[in-house]
Amino acid sequence: MSLELVKETIKINNLMGEDTAQTVIENDIIVPDTNPDANRILLIDGEVYERSSEVLQDKVAVNGAIRYKILYISDDDSHKVRSINTSNDFSYSVDVLNANFGQKANVKCDIEHIDYEILYGRKIQVKAIVKFDVKVCEEVEKDFVNNITGLEDIEILKDNIDVDSVLAENNSYCNVNESIEIPAGKPTIKEILRSDVKVAGKDYKISDNKIIAKGDLNILTLYIADDEDNSIQFMEHELPFTQFIEVQGVNDACECEVDYKVLNYSFKPEEDNDGELRNLNAEIELMLKAQAYEKKKVDVLSDAYSLSRKLNMEQKPFKTKKVVDKERNQIIIKETVFIDGGNPEIAEVFNVLSKPSMLECNIGNGNVTLEGAVINSILYVANNSEQPISCYDCEVPFKQNVDIEEINSNMNCEVDLEVEHCNYSMVSANEVEIRVIMNVCIKVINTVNLPLVTKVSESSFEEKNSECPSVTIYFSQPEDNMWKIAKKYSTTVDNIKKINNMCEDDNILPGQQIMIPRRADFLQ
Repeated sequence: MSLELVKETIKINNLMGEDTAQTVIENDIIVPDTNPDANRILLIDGEVYERSSEVLQDKVAVNGAIRYKILYISDDDSHKVRSINTSNDFSYSVDVLNANFGQKANVKCDIEHIDYEILYGRKIQVKAIVKFDVKVCEEVEKDFVNNITGLEDIEILKDNIDVDSVLAENNSYCNVNESIEIPAGKPTIKEILRSDVKVAGKDYKISDNKIIAKGDLNILTLYIADDEDNSIQFMEHELPFTQFIEVQGVNDACECEVDYKVLNYSFKPEEDNDGELRNLNAEIELMLKAQAYEKKKVDVLSDAYSLSRKLNMEQKPFKTKKVVDKERNQIIIKETVFIDGGNPEIAEVFNVLSKPSMLECNIGNGNVTLEGAVINSILYVANNSEQPISCYDCEVPFKQNVDIEEINSNMNCEVDLEVEHCNYSMVSANEVEIRVIMNVCIKVINTVNLPLVTKVSESSFEEKNSECPSVTIYFSQPEDNMWKIAKKYSTTVDNIKKINNMCEDDNILPGQQIMIPRRADFLQ
C-alpha cells in the first residue's frame, strides 16, 4: 500500500502584497457663473474616495474622485462668504510587488494636505497631496496535511494552528432619502454653503446568511440665512439607518468586518407647509462592504518518521497574516486654543472642523502607543468690518497608550482614527475651547510562517551495523525533546518513557541520562 496524505482544504485570504504611495493631484477649479469672483480663501478642504480599482501585474490602478469644499470672501462690495462645492476625477497606479490579474485590492485614500493659489478671480489652482494605502489579496484553497496513511509504524507529530477561514464577502448599497427640519429658533435657508456627512455609531448584528448593519449619519450644514443680515448659521442633524447585507454562510459563530463608505450626497432647501424654506431634502448614498470569516483550529503535520522505512518529506513555506485581536478605544482631547494676534478677534464661533492624523504607532509587549494630532479649522465671525469671517487652523497633539494583552513587538497593527464628535465654546475674543471625542480601532495582525508538508515518499534504510547494543545511554542536549531523540534512534516516545520510568508529563533536562531501547535500523 502506497503512502497517502490526509488533507483538510480551507479557503483563506492570502496577502500577496501591500504598499503605500503619495501623489500630487492638480486641478483648476472654476468659480461658478452664479458666484462672484474670489478675493480671499477662507477654507479649502476635501474628501477623497475610490470609485473603482483594478489589480494588474505588480500594480493597482485606482480610479477615484476628490470632492472639494471651498469657502471664500467675494471680490465685490458685499465681501460676503460664498462657497464652491465641486468634484474632480483622477486615476493613479500604485506599484504593488507580486500583484496579479484577478486578485482583489483594498484601497484606502486620504488627503494629507492641500495647497492653492487664486490665479484670477474666477480660477483657483489646487494641489492635493493624496496618500494611498493598498493591499492586494487572493482567495485560495489551501491544503493542510494532517496525517499519513499506508504504513502501520508511522509516528506523527502535529501542530495545532489557528487559521482565519474566509466564508464570503459582499457589497450592499444604501440610499437614504429624508426631509429634515431646521431646528426651532434657526432662521430659514437662503443658500447652503457647505455640508459634511460622516457615519457614527457603527454597529452590526449577524443573522443567518445576512449581516444587519446599523449606524447614524451625522450631518453638519453651514448656510446663509434668509434674514436682514444674511447671517451665517450652523446646524446638525442625525439620521439613523439600517442595511441588510446578504452574506452566504454567515452565522453567530463568525467574525465579520463591515466597512462604511459615503459615496455621494446632496442637500437642497425645501419648503415646509407654510411655504418657507425650513426643510432640508437629504439624498445620501452609502456603500457597505462586509467580509465574514471563521477562526478554525487545524491540526497540521509538522514531522513524521517510520520505524521500518525511511520517510522523505518535501515541505513548502506557507506565510499568512492572522488577526490576533481587535481593540476599540476612545481618546478625549480637550484644549484651549489661543488665536494669535495676526488674526481678527472672535465675535462668534459657528463651526470647528476636526480631522485626526497619526504620526507614530509604537508596539511594545502588551501595549500600543499612538502619537498624532487633531487638525482643527475654527470658522468664526470676526470683530472686523473689513474681514467679517475668518478661519484659524491649529493642531492639538495627542498621545495614548492602549493595553492589548496579546500583542508583542514582532506583530503589526492597523489603526483607524475617526472623530466621533467635536464640541467647542468661545472662552474669550482670542480663545476657543475644543473638546474632541476620537474613536480608535486597532487590529493586531501576526504573520504566521509554517513549513507545510506537500509530499512524502519512502525508501529502505541502509544497514550500518548488524550488531547494535541492547541499550544506548544518551546524554540530552539543550535543544533536545522526546520527539527528536525518538526519531534519531528510530524508536517511539512511549518506548523511551517506559524504559526510563517516566510519566506522561515528564520533561527532559540538559545533561539528563536517557536509556534508548534497541532498534534494528538507523536513520540517515
